Amino acid sequence: MTIGQRIQQIRIEHSLSQEEFAEKLGTTRQTVSRWELDQTFPEIAKIVLISKVFSVSTDSILKDGISTFDADVEYFTCGVYRGSNCEIVETEKFALIFYCSSDKKILGTKLYKGFENKKRLVAICERNIPDEKTEYAYFVKDSDQHTEVSNSERLAPQLGEAYDSNAKKSMRRLESFVVDHNSSSLPAVKHAGIPKCLTLWRMADSYFANHDRFNFFLCTGKTEYIFSIEIKDTNIYCGASYNIVFDLGLFSGGQFFRIRNYKDNSEKWTGFFCDFSHEAGEINIPTDQCELGKCIQTSKGLMWCVKRYSDDEIVLQGCGDDEYTYRREDKRTEQFKSL
Repeated sequence: MTIGQRIQQIRIEHSLSQEEFAEKLGTTRQTVSRWELDQTFPEIAKIVLISKVFSVSTDSILKDGISTFDADVEYFTCGVYRGSNCEIVETEKFALIFYCSSDKKILGTKLYKGFENKKRLVAICERNIPDEKTEYAYFVKDSDQHTEVSNSERLAPQLGEAYDSNAKKSMRRLESFVVDHNSSSLPAVKHAGIPKCLTLWRMADSYFANHDRFNFFLCTGKTEYIFSIEIKDTNIYCGASYNIVFDLGLFSGGQFFRIRNYKDNSEKWTGFFCDFSHEAGEINIPTDQCELGKCIQTSKGLMWCVKRYSDDEIVLQGCGDDEYTYRREDKRTEQFKSL
């Protein structure tokens, strides 16, 4: 990442136009544009000002942008960490935590957003299984203000709490991957084929929050994490699954965390469970059973087979009437690649 890319990243994280960003720094839109294109570099005084105004360290601007000067620099390594009752997925911009109480009667999900170690809690959901109660709270950004969307007086005050980056130090690391800062153009199906495109298109995260819906998706390539709340009918889903790409679609090798709350939970697909001891081993995918446009249940898991595709879109057949659609141009917050 260059200094210009890092400055652009800071500006976008704060939802500012180049003109608005320039105004806060006492400069012009044209100057900010030249910074972001690495045509010129900001003087030290401006770097310090960016640091103060946007609460980032000067090191994060200079060190993350050091590739501007063709120096070797280590990537920020993202990872998946697991303890006995918890799993953490940490990226540059997010920290997602799935957890349960020791007796597995409380299941929870937290999402922190921010850069470096300045991540703050933006969403939380908890299910009390004995009380049959699911609570949630999340932030929506309105201009420069954050407003709460919540059904819980207990959880809402936790929003904004700081992420403890030390929590993962005592945990086992399951996966490592990095943010791909040069993923401006993902391959089309005709150039790379369906399996490669499914893998690359999915290795990303995306974040969305408004007053009606909250959604966070993250896929490391091996594991898929979802944290979703729809206010209408209180449709809540927090899930973690091992989903493996094969020639004709995706194979679900097991789900180890699930909060699925909908209305009165009478639907067969609702449910609540976690098993942080579960590991995805070597799986022999029974591809001989796959049929295009079908969702097939096998003794080893579910297969979602390709229903239709184009160069820029792949649609898999889900369970029932569901379709899982992946697009090359889908908006992504971060794109990942394997180490």
